[in-house]
Amino acid sequence: MLPRKLQRWNNAFHRDLGYLFFGMTIIYSLSGIILNHFKTGDLKHPDYSKSYWEFDVPVPSGRAVDKTYIDNVLTIADEKGHYKSHIFSDNSLQIYLTTGSITINLQSGSAFQEKKKPLYVIKEFNLLHYNNIKKLYTWYSDIYAVALILLALTGLFILRGKNGILGRGAWLTALGIIIPALFLLFYT
Repeated sequence: MLPRKLQRWNNAFHRDLGYLFFGMTIIYSLSGIILNHFKTGDLKHPDYSKSYWEFDVPVPSGRAVDKTYIDNVLTIADEKGHYKSHIFSDNSLQIYLTTGSITINLQSGSAFQEKKKPLYVIKEFNLLHYNNIKKLYTWYSDIYAVALILLALTGLFILRGKNGILGRGAWLTALGIIIPALFLLFYT
């Protein structure tokens, strides 16, 4: 379909873009899979795993909840160095930690701890996918998006003959357009 010289340029451009953006494609693909499935799986947040622990603490004796009481709870929970803040209401105390939170029923002394543990490589991949870095990375992300368009277009002309865009490739390309269109049609 393309003249030989243009075909060579097309193939070289496609190959080099593929090499250049290989890492970014893997990062976006993996984090995309994670972001697609975290709500339905065991993960309640894509960047953290959570664990839960129920335990008992002393009921405060007649006095208001103070720093000494909170320090005692943190010692029991082995969270002494992770205190951020707390909120006190009539019957409960919520202690916020750098690793999660502890909720205490002040009448019964029952405590419930939710502990977050970062999922390190996944968290960083998602940070890139969310684009929470801003400015310079936004430009890089836009360049990557344009590169994906160019990879798709140049990929159409890699093969010649019966497997190329004028043969089998035409059917697969049409199918690749129809499938997302059907999802849009039936689910929006």
